[in-house]
Amino acid sequence: MWVAPQKRDARVIAHYTGILVVGVGLAMIVPLITAVSLGEWDAALDYLFGMGIACAAGMALALVSPPDQPLDRTNALIVTALAWFAASVTAAVPLAVSGNYASYLDALFDAMSGLTTSGLTLVQDLDHMAYSHNMWRHFLHLIGGQGIVVAAVSIAIGLRGGAVSLYIAEGRDEKILPNVMHTSRFIWFVTAVYVTLGTAALAGVNLFSGMEPTRAGLHAFWATVACYDTGGFGPQSMNALYYHSWAFEFVTVLLMIAGTLNFNLHADIWRGDRWEIFRNIEARAWAANVAILSAFAALGLGSTLLFSDTMSVLRKGVYHVLSANTGTGHQTLYTAQWVGDYGGLAMGAVILAMAFGGMASSTAGGIKSLRLGLIVKGVVLRVRESLAPSSAVVRAKFHHLTDRELTPTLLDSALLVFVLYMVTYISGALVGAAYGYPIGEALFESISATANVGLSTGVTSPAMPAGLKILYILQMWAGRLEFVALLTLFASLVISVRRKRSQRS
Repeated sequence: MWVAPQKRDARVIAHYTGILVVGVGLAMIVPLITAVSLGEWDAALDYLFGMGIACAAGMALALVSPPDQPLDRTNALIVTALAWFAASVTAAVPLAVSGNYASYLDALFDAMSGLTTSGLTLVQDLDHMAYSHNMWRHFLHLIGGQGIVVAAVSIAIGLRGGAVSLYIAEGRDEKILPNVMHTSRFIWFVTAVYVTLGTAALAGVNLFSGMEPTRAGLHAFWATVACYDTGGFGPQSMNALYYHSWAFEFVTVLLMIAGTLNFNLHADIWRGDRWEIFRNIEARAWAANVAILSAFAALGLGSTLLFSDTMSVLRKGVYHVLSANTGTGHQTLYTAQWVGDYGGLAMGAVILAMAFGGMASSTAGGIKSLRLGLIVKGVVLRVRESLAPSSAVVRAKFHHLTDRELTPTLLDSALLVFVLYMVTYISGALVGAAYGYPIGEALFESISATANVGLSTGVTSPAMPAGLKILYILQMWAGRLEFVALLTLFASLVISVRRKRSQRS
C-alpha cells in the first residue's frame, strides 16, 4: 500500500535536509583556512561566498518546521536522498566560481563525485589548481566516505530524534557501540588514525622524492584521504602515475585495503579478535574475488608487449584490480592505455573488480563482497537441495560477525541489489554507446560511475555531452545510496503528483 506524503512530511523533510546543508557550509571552513594560510585570497572569497549560500539556504529549509518533529523511516530515506543531492549542489558553488570548471554542471559533477567518493572529474587545469580548492575536493571525500549523516551525528549537529533513522537510511548498519553517536565517533576515530598514519608515511615518501615540505604534506594528506575513503581524486592530472614511486603505491595499497574493510571488522581487530577476518564470509569472499581477478589481470598483461614483466604485472595489474575493487580509482596508467595497451583479459578483470566492489559498511562502492558471498552460498544451497532426498531439510549457514543462517529474505535482498546494479551498469553503457562512444569504454565508465570507483578510459571529460554528465551524476548518487533512498524519493514524488491530479479532477 502506497501512502501519499502529507504537508507535515514535507516540512519535516525540509527541516532535516536544511540541517545537513548547513553542515556542508560549515565544513567549508577547512578550505577557507587553507586559502588564508597560503595567501590564496581569491579562493578565500570563493569559500566565503559558498558558506554564505549553503548556510542561508540550509537555515531557510531548517526553519520550515520545528526541530522536535519526529522522523519516520520513509521520511528518513527521502531526507537522505535529498540531502546528498542538496549537499552536492551547495558544495559545487565555490568550485563553480574557481575558474577551473567550464560550467556549474561540471562543478556539480565534481562535487557529487567527491561526496560519493567516486573520483571521476571534469576539472580543467588541475595541475595549477589552488591548494584550497584541492583541499575542498578531497575533504568532500572525507565527508562522503564516512557519510554525511555520520559526520553530522558525530559532532552533534541538531539531528536529535532523527539521528538513528537517518543513519540507517544512509546505508549504515554497524552496531559497533551501544548508540549511533558513539558508533559515528568510533568510525571517525578509526578514520583519524589511518589518515594520520597514512599522511605521515606518504609525506616521508614525498620528501624523499624531493618535494618541498608544504607540498609534500598536502599531497600526502590528499592521497591518504582519497585512498582510505576509496575516492580517487588526485591533485595532479596524472593521478598516482605522477609520483612514479613503488613506495607511494605500496602505502596507498595498504590504505585502500583499510578503507574497504567493514567497520565492524575494524572494531573486532581493534578489540583483539583478529581471527574474525579469517572466519568472516565477507572478508573471505573479498579475498577470493581479488585473488581470482588479479590472476586474470596477470595473465592478460603477460600477453602484452608493455606490461609482461613481474614488476609491471604488480604495478599495472594487481594495483588496478585493488584500486577498482576497493572503489579507490587511483591509476598508474595514462587513460589512453586502457584501450590501446592494457589488453582485453586484464581490462575485463578490472571491469569485474569495479562492478563487484569491496565490503559493506565501508567506504567502498559496488555490489559488495557480502552479497556475492551470500549469492554463491544460495547457489550451493539450491544444488544441495536438488541432490538431497525430498524429505531432507537442507540449510546453509555462514559467519558474518556471528553465526547466521541463510534465509530467503537475506538471499532475496542480495539478489535484488545485484540486479539493480547490473541493470544500472548496462543501461548506462547503452546510453554512452548511443552518444557514440565504443561500447567497451561506455561500459567501463558506467560501472566506474555507479560503483563510485573513478577509473576512466577518457570518456569522462569536460567535452562529453551534458546528457552524459547528468547521467553519471545520477549513477554516482544512486550507487552511493544503493538505490533504496533514491527510489523512495522518486516514488514519493510520483505519488504526490498523482494525488494533486486526482484532487483537481
